[in-house]
Amino acid sequence: MAEIAKKLIDAMKTELNCQQSLAVLLDNKLDAMRHYDLSRLEALTENEQQLVQDTLTQENRCTDLARFATKELVPGKRGSLATASELARVCPEPQRSQLLSLAAMLKQMSEKVQRLNRINSIASEKILNHFDGIFRIFAQSGCDIGLYQRAGKKAFLEQNRLVDAIA
Repeated sequence: MAEIAKKLIDAMKTELNCQQSLAVLLDNKLDAMRHYDLSRLEALTENEQQLVQDTLTQENRCTDLARFATKELVPGKRGSLATASELARVCPEPQRSQLLSLAAMLKQMSEKVQRLNRINSIASEKILNHFDGIFRIFAQSGCDIGLYQRAGKKAFLEQNRLVDAIA
């Protein structure tokens, strides 16, 4: 019983470390967006993809261990995973408090990561809309705007030019 709980606690600690690293990275990504530092943003995005993969792998490991612990420690539970408090009830004291505190910290950290993801998503959308507006202005810079002269409407053929721009 103690060995199963110890493995689960170690897996939860590793997942918590992954979540904390992801939160720091997302915070840095938001800072890069604020300063329009695109090269830093690209590097952080690559790191984020790898870190998300690592976090998902760790989360799956925790789920598998929780499933195994549910079978071994809470035999009456069928069809679903036991909660952290249900597992903690059958564990000895040092592991009981560790399980409960890690579960609370994981919940808090995952909520923080979700909040940072929403903020980054909104910021990304605003930046893309800003760039879209700039590129629309460049793309329409060669169009006839319908000016009139003394003899009537100015007769120019509509021109659409492609402009290479660095924003």
